[in-house]
Amino acid sequence: MTSKKLGALLRSAPPATVMGDAALEPSPSATRPEPIADQVGLLRPAIKTPPPGAEVPLQVLIPEHIRRQLAVKAAEEGRSLRSLVLTALRGLGIEVSEADIKGKRGQRRT
Repeated sequence: MTSKKLGALLRSAPPATVMGDAALEPSPSATRPEPIADQVGLLRPAIKTPPPGAEVPLQVLIPEHIRRQLAVKAAEEGRSLRSLVLTALRGLGIEVSEADIKGKRGQRRT
C-alpha cells in the first residue's frame, strides 16, 4: 500500500481513544469522509443481472463416452454441440426458437 493510500485510510478511521468531552463533539467545519467500504466498492452490488435474452453459461458433468458420442453426432451433422443440445432440449418440450439454436456467431453488427 502506498503512503498516500495509507494516509487516506488513517484519516478516514475514527480515533481509537477519546481525549475528553471536546473530542466527542465534532467541529462544525469537519466533514465526515465516506466510509472505507464504499471507497473500495464493497457497498455496491457485486452481481449484475444479465439483460433479457442474454446467453448464460451452462456446465454439466457427463460421462466421457456420452461426450464422445455427442461430438461424433455433431460432426456427422455438421453442427455445433450447442445447436445439437438445444435441438434435443426442444425435443423435451422446452421452448427453443430457431434463432436460439442458430446463435449469434458469425452475425455482423448493424
